[in-house]
Amino acid sequence: MKYDLVINAKKIITMDESNPTATWVAVNQGKIAAIGSGCPVPEGVSVLHLPDSTIVTGLIDSHIHASLSAVTASAVNLVNAKSAAEVLELVEKRCASSEDDLVLASGYLPVMMEGGNVPTRTDIDRISHGKKVMILNLDGHGSTLNTRALSQLVFPEDLDGVHYDTGIINSDTAQFIALMDIMDTIDEEHLEGMMDDFIASALSLGITGFHGLEGQFVRNNKDIRIWQKKQDSMPIHMVIYPQIWRYEDAEEFHLPRHGGCLTLDGADVQWTMALSRPYDNRPETRGFLYHTDEELYHIVSKAHADGRQCSFHAMGDRAIDQILYIYQRVIKEQGDKGLRHRIEHFTLPTDEQIQMAVELGLVISAQPEYLYLYDFPGGHLEQYFGKERTARMECYKTWIDSGLVFAGGSDSPINGLNPLSGIHSLVNSSHPGRRMSVTEAIRCYTWNCAYAAFEEKERGSTEVGKYADFTVLDRDPYEEPDDIVNFKVQMTIVDGKVVYEA
Repeated sequence: MKYDLVINAKKIITMDESNPTATWVAVNQGKIAAIGSGCPVPEGVSVLHLPDSTIVTGLIDSHIHASLSAVTASAVNLVNAKSAAEVLELVEKRCASSEDDLVLASGYLPVMMEGGNVPTRTDIDRISHGKKVMILNLDGHGSTLNTRALSQLVFPEDLDGVHYDTGIINSDTAQFIALMDIMDTIDEEHLEGMMDDFIASALSLGITGFHGLEGQFVRNNKDIRIWQKKQDSMPIHMVIYPQIWRYEDAEEFHLPRHGGCLTLDGADVQWTMALSRPYDNRPETRGFLYHTDEELYHIVSKAHADGRQCSFHAMGDRAIDQILYIYQRVIKEQGDKGLRHRIEHFTLPTDEQIQMAVELGLVISAQPEYLYLYDFPGGHLEQYFGKERTARMECYKTWIDSGLVFAGGSDSPINGLNPLSGIHSLVNSSHPGRRMSVTEAIRCYTWNCAYAAFEEKERGSTEVGKYADFTVLDRDPYEEPDDIVNFKVQMTIVDGKVVYEA
């Protein structure tokens, strides 16, 4: 028998516990038809000989804000900026050279600026060359705008978190309105082109599929409509999570899930993450819960009754507690339907909350790169939370040992899109509660992600009958586990088709 495609490699990491490695795989009609090791290698109409390459089951990202990632992909990168002067210098270079009327910058972390000095509206005005400028905070929950950009935004008169004197926005409600107004200035054709560029970038990083958390930042959910229109023709697999607060408004999209990163609380460095005890560096606050139990119960009970999976952003232990008890109440009332409701981030759970999540059959989606980069002695996380609470944050290894299914993701554009960086972070963390084996780490970006979206029978491992999704690497993560972040993606294969080649 001659197969459509046969791939022969140094090693294939299958994520199938009964057959963990192979050296060749055969594909028919986009699905895996046979797997084996050694000789003879079957015949194929097309054959890929990759004797020096290691193939991993296609990598999946469980948490991407794809529309926002597409729009900010070409933004000025401020991740390495350490002072207000550096921020302004980088932004001015773009303003001077760009032909676009809007200049975006991202990756800005105010708390990391030297001397506590941050750029303000008038500072940006001086270097904007007449452009509209929006500087997005690293966590996505705040921004700073110049006068021209700020004057074009429309906020309710009594809305907190908009500081017209400095141009700083530091509340989620105001920030999401600002993003909607900014995104509204991009016409649909241009936005679709940005989405195509984003897909190409994801494929170049070895991503074969992702969970897109869409809506919320784009008025009238225009982005969800575009993604649905494109879905069947895209060279990448996408699972859409509709971030729409009003349950009834999401029904038009006919999706078996509701939510995504719907925020129950805010973010760490904005002091809006809902905690049971106050921030160490601001003892007058312990963050905020944005919605009442009654609001959440209405959404979850309706979705559960309709057989739809739910997903919510909950970082602090107070927000985690709120959604856990909503899930528990609904499951007790209606029965456990195996809907694998999700919590995104799950940053600071207690041991009791971890056990409760296991008992409820929840899935946790989190982003290991963030803590790997920013949890260091004396860093801003310790300043905000103290050593004891920082040490309890996102203990991924502890979660999976407790029986939780943890799906890895990037939270792009908040963190970098590279899944190898996430895997590297899990394998090489200095924190014993986060550090895990290579197999466990890869599983968090393959089978676990597929399971999180009810796709484990179709994707997530290299087994006969599943879609032929593969990430081809130049090196073997088992041989060089301490350098995974620097591996090169040589090829990305989705549904048996080569969709990226270095």
